[in-house]
Amino acid sequence: MSKTILITGCEGNVGKAAAKLFKANGWNVIGFDIKDEYDSRTLDKYIKVDIRDVAAVAQAVETVQAGGNLDALFNAAGYAVTKGFEETSAAEWDDLLDTILGGAANLCRSIAPLMAENKEGKIILLSSDYSQEKGDHILNATAANALHGFGKSFGVEMAPANVLVNVLFANTPFDLDKVAGTVLFLADKDTYTSAQVVSITGKQQ
Repeated sequence: MSKTILITGCEGNVGKAAAKLFKANGWNVIGFDIKDEYDSRTLDKYIKVDIRDVAAVAQAVETVQAGGNLDALFNAAGYAVTKGFEETSAAEWDDLLDTILGGAANLCRSIAPLMAENKEGKIILLSSDYSQEKGDHILNATAANALHGFGKSFGVEMAPANVLVNVLFANTPFDLDKVAGTVLFLADKDTYTSAQVVSITGKQQ
């Protein structure tokens, strides 16, 4: 029986690369994104949803679950602030945290209990490493580190239920093949790694 993965941010470059690879490896791929249009070649099902919306995420996950259990979640939804700290508004700061940390929490809140009930599941949360890019990325780094803390602590909490939670920390610009390949390994092959920040090096500028 084919396994099923939910990929959020499925219409972004990372999400699309992961969806394509999982489809090629026989997985059923379900996508969440905020866009109206989607690439039907890489998805078996698409739901437009803003992961910052707690109720919308819960409803979308319920719809997905009605069609069968989820084996894995890859949260590739992203948001970046390209301004310096002093130039960034409070609203932009809130949007960044609401997407990177709040969105991950909303997804885990709805999906992890279902995986725990089945005593099996993989959750991979994408985090962007801007350390090799020019400019002031203090806010992006802060959001990333908040996600790291969440992923490691939540991973410890879920490990006894055989739900493996990890954060994938990838350099930007992303090497899409390496990121997608690491996600596939964590979701499909790995049976041990949990509560870790898995750091990989992408292409160099």
